[in-house]
Amino acid sequence: MEHAGEIWQEYDARGERIMNGGLMPGNPVQEGNLYGGTAVMLYRVKDGNVEFLFQHRSKLLRGNPDKWDVSTGGHINYNEAKIDSAIREAKEEIGVDLEKQNLELAACYVRENNYVCLYFYDFTFDKDDFSFDDNEVEEVKWVKYEEFEKFRDMLKTKLKEDKVFTTYLNIWANKIKTEKIGGGEKNASARHHAKI
Repeated sequence: MEHAGEIWQEYDARGERIMNGGLMPGNPVQEGNLYGGTAVMLYRVKDGNVEFLFQHRSKLLRGNPDKWDVSTGGHINYNEAKIDSAIREAKEEIGVDLEKQNLELAACYVRENNYVCLYFYDFTFDKDDFSFDDNEVEEVKWVKYEEFEKFRDMLKTKLKEDKVFTTYLNIWANKIKTEKIGGGEKNASARHHAKI
């Protein structure tokens, strides 16, 4: 929950890293610069349904307490690769080890004063063995894609209003339905057997 010792990476509007020594948490970015961040959506196919994992943020947080958010996400540390940030945040926030080669980049885009990279990760064959050691997350919940619109009102405001996020969630749900439910199950099965 605390960002002790962290120095955050700044980006320009093109998504290029600004190598200026970084930004201390809580300090504003220079005009024209953006905070760097990652967001990861874990998904699974269960009983023929596409489900996405959301986290319930702690009531103790200063920013967006007691709201639902992406599976994991956070700031990119100075000189840290975006994908490494996504993996680190997943371990810190919900206690899971993501495999780099299975993270799928959907988009990097500007949202307010943030440069956000959105990843998706197939968690279908992984165990729901989550832990919340850093006190940022109180619980997680799998939400069926068909129920997302009802669930959406419980999301933190920035995410609820984020049209790019919603667009890619819809694209990914349809992609999963096509590739993993509608005939693409042998690809998912091959990944499962490779993990055994």
